[in-house]
Amino acid sequence: MHLELRKVSLALLMSMLCLVSFAQRTIQGTIKDNTGEPLIGVSIVSGNNGGTVTDLNGDFTLNNVSDGAILKISYVGYKKQSIKVGNQTKFNIVMQSDDKTLDELVVVGYGVMKKRDLTGSISSIKSSDLEKVASANAMQAMQAKIPGLDITQSSGQAGGGLNMTLRGTRSLLAQNGPLILVDGVQYGSTIDISPDDIESMEVLKDASSTAIYGSRGANGVIIITTKRGKAGKTKVNLNVYNSFNSPTSTPTSMYGDTEIQRLIDKANYQADKASGKWGTSNVTAQQVTTGYKLDDGTETYSIYQDKSYTDWGDLLLKNSASQNYDLAVSGGNDKTNFNVSLGALYDNGLMDQDKLSRYNGKMNIDHRINNMFKVGGSLMFSYKNNDKANSGVFAQALKMTTITHAYLSDGSINTTPNPWYAAHSNPLLDMVDGRFQHNIESTRFFGNAYVEFTPLKGLTYRSLFNVDRSDTRDGLYQDYESTTRYQSPHTNYISSNKYNTTALTWDNTVNYNTNFGGSKSDLTALVGHELLQSVYESTNIFGDAGTTHYYESSFYDLSKITSPTIRNGYTKKSMLSFFSRVNYSYDSKYLATLSLRADGASQLAEGHKWGYFPSAALGWRITEEKFMAGTKSWLDNLKLRMSWGLSGNSAIDAYQTLSTLNSSAIYYNFAGNDVAGKIPSHMGNPDLKWEKTSSFDLGFDFGFLNNRINGSVDMYFSKTNDLLFYKSAPTSSVFPSVISNIGKTKGSGIELQLNTLIINAKAFSWNINWSYSHMSDKITELTGGIDKYETGNNNEARIVGERVNTYLDYETSGTWAVGEFANYIASHKFYDSNGNEVAANYPSGYGDPGTLKINDRNNDGKLSADDRRVYNADPENLFGMNNTFSYKNFSLSVQLMARLGGYIPYAMNNRLDYETANWGGGCTDYWTYTNQNAKFPSPGADKSIYTTYGSSLLYEKADFLKIKDITLSYSLPKRWISKIGLSNARIYGSLKNFITFSHIDNFDPEAGGGYSFPLAKQAVIGINLEF
Repeated sequence: MHLELRKVSLALLMSMLCLVSFAQRTIQGTIKDNTGEPLIGVSIVSGNNGGTVTDLNGDFTLNNVSDGAILKISYVGYKKQSIKVGNQTKFNIVMQSDDKTLDELVVVGYGVMKKRDLTGSISSIKSSDLEKVASANAMQAMQAKIPGLDITQSSGQAGGGLNMTLRGTRSLLAQNGPLILVDGVQYGSTIDISPDDIESMEVLKDASSTAIYGSRGANGVIIITTKRGKAGKTKVNLNVYNSFNSPTSTPTSMYGDTEIQRLIDKANYQADKASGKWGTSNVTAQQVTTGYKLDDGTETYSIYQDKSYTDWGDLLLKNSASQNYDLAVSGGNDKTNFNVSLGALYDNGLMDQDKLSRYNGKMNIDHRINNMFKVGGSLMFSYKNNDKANSGVFAQALKMTTITHAYLSDGSINTTPNPWYAAHSNPLLDMVDGRFQHNIESTRFFGNAYVEFTPLKGLTYRSLFNVDRSDTRDGLYQDYESTTRYQSPHTNYISSNKYNTTALTWDNTVNYNTNFGGSKSDLTALVGHELLQSVYESTNIFGDAGTTHYYESSFYDLSKITSPTIRNGYTKKSMLSFFSRVNYSYDSKYLATLSLRADGASQLAEGHKWGYFPSAALGWRITEEKFMAGTKSWLDNLKLRMSWGLSGNSAIDAYQTLSTLNSSAIYYNFAGNDVAGKIPSHMGNPDLKWEKTSSFDLGFDFGFLNNRINGSVDMYFSKTNDLLFYKSAPTSSVFPSVISNIGKTKGSGIELQLNTLIINAKAFSWNINWSYSHMSDKITELTGGIDKYETGNNNEARIVGERVNTYLDYETSGTWAVGEFANYIASHKFYDSNGNEVAANYPSGYGDPGTLKINDRNNDGKLSADDRRVYNADPENLFGMNNTFSYKNFSLSVQLMARLGGYIPYAMNNRLDYETANWGGGCTDYWTYTNQNAKFPSPGADKSIYTTYGSSLLYEKADFLKIKDITLSYSLPKRWISKIGLSNARIYGSLKNFITFSHIDNFDPEAGGGYSFPLAKQAVIGINLEF
C-alpha cells in the first residue's frame, strides 16, 4: 500500500514539474512594420520577468515567460500592443504606425490632457525638437517655433540670458516675461537645466489656460517637464558637443585712414567756415597729426605714415571654444522607473576673462507600491562658476582713437593712448592678470517628493512638496590700475555680495474622472490647494581699498577695504491659493472647461490680499459631426475653440504697500551736535492690488491629408486693468509720486502654426514647420487724465494711444547744405497753435551748414517738445520657418526667423564725440562740402545742436531676417553599431547665427541696439550615443 502511494506521489510530482516547465519557458519572435521592414530596438516587457529589445533583424528572445503573461510592446511612432502569451512560443508581430497628433498628451496646469480635448491655446516643444538645437539654454529651442513667443538674445557673454515676452507687452512698470515652471513648480527665468534632461515644454498662451495660475499667469506660462524613466531595458545616452565661437556683426569705430580723413574734414570745415569760402581749404594728414605724441615719443604722423594703427576690437575679442557633456541612464519595470543624469558645460566667451562652468545632476524616480499608492521624487542640483569680463571695456574700446599704439616701445601698456584726450584709459588694462576680477559662484538645489493615492477608480489625490534653495556669491575686484579706475578715483574697489533664496512649495490636488458608466459624457474635475513661501537674504560689503595690488586676495579679503559699507537685506513673502477646474466632453465632440483660482498674498495690505481669477472655454470638434462624414478622406481634424479668462500679474514687491526709509544715514545738526537720521525713500500705498488681464481667444485646429498638413489659427483680444503706475502724491507728503493701480492697456493679435509634410517617400522626406504672429498693444489710460509720461530714461515714454514700449524723440532729415537754411526761412511761413503767422525762432547755430536738420513737425518756426515723434520699440510681426530634410540616415534642418517692425536705438549712430573720442565706423556718411546731403553732421560743426538733438540719429528700423541654425546629422547604420552594444549613434554639426539680413550694416538688431558685448556665431560638432 505504501509503495503504491509513493508511486502516485512521484507521478504527481513529475506532472507538476512538467507543468512548471511548460508554464515557464522561452519565447521568440520577430517584429516588423507594415511594409515588412524589421524594427530595431522595439521594447518588449513581460510583467515582473523584465524585458528586452529587438535586434538588428527585428528578432527577440525572452526567457522564463509564463502562459498567462502579457507582452507589452512599444516603439516610438507606432501603436502600442498587448499580446497574451498563451501556449505560443513563436511570434510574428506587425506594428502599425501611429499618428499621435491628436492623442499625444499635453501638459496643462496641474495635469495632462490629450491634445484633441484641449480648449485653450497651447503650443508644445518635444525632446525631439530640442535634439535639433545644440544649446546651453533650452529656451533657444523655442525661438521662431512658437507663435506669439518673442525670444531674443542681447549679449554674447558667456552665460548670457534671453529676453522673452508672450503675446506682446501689457505691463508698464512690472515684468512682462512669462511664468516658467519645472515639473509643475515655479523655477524662475534663469534656466540652468540641461536641454537633454527635458521631455517637453508647453507654452500656455490664452487666459483660460493660464488663469489656473491666478496672479502669476497674465504674461503666459511655460511648463518644462523633465525626463522620467520608462519600463523596459535600461538605456544609457551620451551627448557630447564642441562649439567654436567667434564674434559676429560686431560694431566698429572709424579705423586708420578713415579716422585721419575725419580729422582732415573737421579741419577743412572749420577753416572754410572761418573764411566764408566753402570747399577751398585743403588740410593735410600731417597738419592734423603734427604735435601729438605717445608717451614714448612716437609721433601720430609716423603712425599714419607706416599705417601701424591699432584695431582695439581685434585686441580685445577672440575666438573661443566651448564643450558640453551630458550622460543619462534610465529604465525600470512595471513598478519602479528611474532616470539619472549628469552634465557639464564649459562655455568660453569672446573675451579672455569671460567664461562659465556649469555642472548639473538630476535624478527622477517613481515607484508604484500597489494599485492604490504611488510615490516618487525629483532632485536637481546645479553648480555654476562664472567669470565675467567687464562689458564696459568693449564700449571703451569703441571710443578709442586708432591712430595710436596699444603698447609703448618698451613693451609696456600704453596706459593713456589717446594723445588728443588724456582721460581715455587703455581698455587692455583689464587684461593684465588680476586687475579686473568679477566672479559669480552659485549652487542650486531643486527637489521634490510626491505621493499619489487612488482609493477609487478615477479618483486620485496627489501631494507634492518642493524645496528650492540657491546660494550665490558675487565678488568684484577692480584694481586701481584697471580700465575703469585708472583715471578716477585711482583706488582699488572691492565688493562681495552674498545672497540666498529658499522657496517652499506645497501642492495638494484631488482629480476625479468619470464617464458615468460608459455614457457619451466624460468629466474630469480638479480641486487643489497650493502654498508658496520664499525667503531672500543678502549681505553686501563694498568700498575702496587703497592703491596696493591685491591680485591674489582679490575680493576674498574684505579686511583690505578702508571704510567698508555693509548692507543687509531680508525679504519674506507667502501666497496661499485654492483652485479648481472642470473639463467636460460630450461624445468627444463638445468640450467645455471652467476654472477658478483664489490667491492670497502676504505682500498686500488687509482688504486687498485676495484676488480671484476665473476662466471658461468651449470647444467643438466639427469633424466628429455626422454631416462631416464625407470629408473623412481628406479632413482629419477641425476644431473650433473659444475661451475667456482673467489672470493676474504678481508685480507687487514685498513691503511695497509700506512707506520705507533710506538705508543711508543723513546727519542733522542739533545744538552743535551731528545726529544721524533717515530720510523717506518710498511712499507706501496700502491699496495696491494685482494687475489683472482679461483675455478672449478664438481659435481653430485643423488637419488634412492624414495630418500631413496640420496646425492652428488663433485670434486674441486682451485688456489689462489696475496697472501699476506713478500717481502724483499729495502735496503734504515728501514724495513726488506714489505707485498706484491706475493704468490700462489693451492688446490683440493673430497667430498661425502650420506643420507641412511636403514629401514623404520611403528614403526621403521634407517637413516644414511654420509659425507667424502679428501682435499689437496699446496704452488706453494713464493717471489723472494725462496722456503722456516720460520716464527720463533714454527718451522712453508711455503715451495713451501708442504701443506700450515707445521712444519719444526728434526726427532728423539729414543735414543743412550751404545756403539752404536761408532759403528755407525765406520761402516758408510759420504759424502758432492758433493759426497766427509768426517769425522763425530756431536756436542759435541751427541751420549752419553741416548741422542736423530737425523736422519742425508743427511748422511753428521753433524746435520744441511738440516736434518730437513716436518710435515704436516692439515688433509687429514674428515669423519662423523650420525645414527638415531626411534622406536615409541623413538629416538636414534649416531654421529661419524674422522679426519685423519697430525701432531700436542703435547706439553707434550716436558715437559722435566731437573733441574727445573716435566716431562710430558706420558714421562715414557725414557732411562735407562734396557730400552736403549727408546723414550725419560735419565733425567740424559746432556741437551745440548735436548735443541737444543728436539722439534723433539713434533710431533704426529693427527688421531682420536670419538663418538662425543649420544642422546636418548622420545616424550610423544599426548593423554597424549593434555589434558594439549601441542602439543609436548620431553625428551632427551645426552653424548658428552665421547669416543675418538687416537695415544696419555689420550689426545684428537682435542685440537691441547696444554695444556692450557682441553676439557670437557658432560652429558646433557633436555626437549622440545610445546604449
